[in-house]
Amino acid sequence: MADNRLITLPKPQWNVKLPPLSADDWIASQGFGEWPLPPSQIEVDDIKTRFPDLFCTQEEILATFVEGIEIDTEPYDIVEEQIASLEARLAKYSEMLLEKRERKAGAYGITCVPPEFEIGKGRINKAIVDNVKIRKPLQEQEVSHGGGRAGIIQYALFPGFDQWELTPLPRQIEAPHILNKVTQGFSFEGCWARAWKKYFLSQGSVALLQDIFWWVLMDRFTPNQKEQDRLYNRISDSYVSLFLNVEEKYKDFILKHYPSALAQGLYSTFCNVYTNSLKHFDGEFKTFLCNLTSEWICGSTPPPLSWSNWPYYLLEPSNSSKDEDGRKSGLKIQESEEQKPVSPMFVQPKVAVESHPAGPGPVFERVQFNIFGRSPLVTHYLGTRNLGKDTLAPKLVSRTQVEKVGAQQPTYRQIISQAKKVFSNLEKQHKRSLQLSEQEGRRINKRYQEEILELSVIQRELLKRKNEVRVLSEKLIDYQNSDLYNQPGTYTNIFEPYVELFKEQIEKEKEKHI
Repeated sequence: MADNRLITLPKPQWNVKLPPLSADDWIASQGFGEWPLPPSQIEVDDIKTRFPDLFCTQEEILATFVEGIEIDTEPYDIVEEQIASLEARLAKYSEMLLEKRERKAGAYGITCVPPEFEIGKGRINKAIVDNVKIRKPLQEQEVSHGGGRAGIIQYALFPGFDQWELTPLPRQIEAPHILNKVTQGFSFEGCWARAWKKYFLSQGSVALLQDIFWWVLMDRFTPNQKEQDRLYNRISDSYVSLFLNVEEKYKDFILKHYPSALAQGLYSTFCNVYTNSLKHFDGEFKTFLCNLTSEWICGSTPPPLSWSNWPYYLLEPSNSSKDEDGRKSGLKIQESEEQKPVSPMFVQPKVAVESHPAGPGPVFERVQFNIFGRSPLVTHYLGTRNLGKDTLAPKLVSRTQVEKVGAQQPTYRQIISQAKKVFSNLEKQHKRSLQLSEQEGRRINKRYQEEILELSVIQRELLKRKNEVRVLSEKLIDYQNSDLYNQPGTYTNIFEPYVELFKEQIEKEKEKHI
């Protein structure tokens, strides 16, 4: 019989091989051994010939990156030049020959930078060393921190002008540190922040801050016109040298914020140097600084009270003296007592509510402004070099500016608040008067009731005694005909003997009415 089954079962003598279940089983079944096969030496040589940069060391890769990628090395060059300048300044304190050479332009073409010194060889030239003067301001004498004569502006003296070197700030105050604190008060972002730090923290800004500081000191406290003129010449040189190197796309941005920032730097410097004379740096002084920097740089005055929005927590010294001068200055003095930390979650910022002054408003004036004019610093710089003669014809436009600011206090909100306090005090006094009146009324009514009771008792008892009635009648007639009639207190004197006489009866009657 034929076998018609579709599936034939393997017989025991058959040798059945199962198919490979994985890639490794399949490679082993094909006899490939190690797979993939390593390239031969000929293939390796061919790849190295076609791609020479594929097989190289870490040092060779680094060298390739340095050669192939463009890196802006200008900041590193600037740092190296600044380090070289510092090393040159340190050289003057060594026991070697100091030779004064031509001034060398700095990183931004600044001409008012410290000179470059060269270390000489051989023996020291005594004549040159004797001519080198190490100038120290009066304020740099050893005194206690924030006290002594160093913190009093009345004893300030200008140490002298040196055409080769900037006059340092008193008390070892560093101008870059002041400028950096001012920068923290601005909220610039991105490329604007980088551009601002590049120019505002430059050596040119340091030169402007230091020279204008000494100029303001002499102009306000220790006048010396000759030294002021020499400082003004260098201020104009520094300003022009700085802003000629500002990129065109950043000039409007820098010029918009630079006068206010420079005024903040000057104010912070005065506060940190003369900590015992803070009363001199009031609103009038800050207005003077704002007007000075804005007029010198922009040629116009800033809006009134523009200094009211300054970040004083950054500009003023954290350890301001708490004497009378410090209190009168209106500066914020930090509390010495430790306060318990409060979670920011529960701290709600106080919102300052604005209110218009209740007094007369500001006084305005019309002024002429030349739109083709230059700032005073640029004009002075060109005039000293005979370059300002080919100016354009002036084109004047009228502009309105505030001549005098009205009184800022009291405001409407302050007047309303004061009126509410007065009304509250009057209401309290009225309530107190009503309470006293009620108490006095109750006392008088009580005394009135007692007297009515006494008179009723006296009347009843006198009617029982006819002789006493006759005597009392005669007393009343005499009293009516005497000069004591209708005088206070005299009428009651007639009945006082009867009150004592009928005291027992009066007490009994009072007990009945209780």
